[in-house]
Amino acid sequence: LGPSRANRHARAARRAARPSTPCPCAGACAAGCLRPEARRPRLGAMSHARTQWRAKAADHRMDPASGGPRGRRSVVLMTTDGLSHAIQESTKAGARRLEGLYLPDGHRVEPSRAIDDGPDGGTAEAQAQRALARIAKAHNRQEHHRSRRAERERKTVEELEDEESAKKALAILDASSEHEKIMYRDLFNFFDVDKDRTWGSIEFAQRMTDIGYDTSVENASNLLYFAGVRDVDRITFNDFVQLMPKLKAFRMVIERDAMRAFQAKDFHRRGWITRRALAELLTAMSGPDGFDEEYISRIVRTADRERTGMITFDFFIRALFGSPPILAY
Repeated sequence: LGPSRANRHARAARRAARPSTPCPCAGACAAGCLRPEARRPRLGAMSHARTQWRAKAADHRMDPASGGPRGRRSVVLMTTDGLSHAIQESTKAGARRLEGLYLPDGHRVEPSRAIDDGPDGGTAEAQAQRALARIAKAHNRQEHHRSRRAERERKTVEELEDEESAKKALAILDASSEHEKIMYRDLFNFFDVDKDRTWGSIEFAQRMTDIGYDTSVENASNLLYFAGVRDVDRITFNDFVQLMPKLKAFRMVIERDAMRAFQAKDFHRRGWITRRALAELLTAMSGPDGFDEEYISRIVRTADRERTGMITFDFFIRALFGSPPILAY
């Protein structure tokens, strides 16, 4: 269990322990509604469906027979019911929070002073343990200060995190153009399927599949997690805005690699390459999984905008990303 997932399940256990109105399915769902109507008054058919999808996704992530990346690991619990029971027991029915950093096998990383203050050197395993202990100690210190601040200001930790996220997003929006602001808002609204001003891995997977990129909830969760979002099941507009500089930096890396590959095909330094050379370039860039032939043909046709057979780097990047290149060729 990771810290964010453990906290989410702890919150779900606390909500389940409180009296609430029954779910719309009258108990017919497998795992029950983790988000009662009392907490989100606008709970409807789509929100209830998302709850059931999340329960299925949790089962998929915890089931070793599913074949997912986490399924191949040894886990502590295998079912949602077992996980809910463990949360109830470990948190004393929601009275105690799960805090700290956890390894994939479910063990908590202890910020042991003996490990943290040990001498440098030693085996690689000892160095890794000291590094984990320092990270856990810094994480616990940060969480403690945040909890104390929330108590002083009579707010929840989630509200404080939303305020911090809003400040960071405002700084990014101030440095963005009006066109970029409109693009951010439109893209966020596109992924917000049920229009509740937040979205998560389920809606992200659904939208990616709708536009032709078959994406599972598991893969969507991994993508969002490694992109650095706070909660893969609750992404606000401010969280989304904070992803934009990371995506821009990642695109620059891709453009730089594409430019090197383009230059390798531009033998005579004429500033353009042929359709065949572009197809070979895309095949080489696609990696071990590879692009399918239909996708490569579509990119080549789009890049040859003037139908001359001479494709410039600008046309290539526009066909690949749908916008002008950031780097000049």
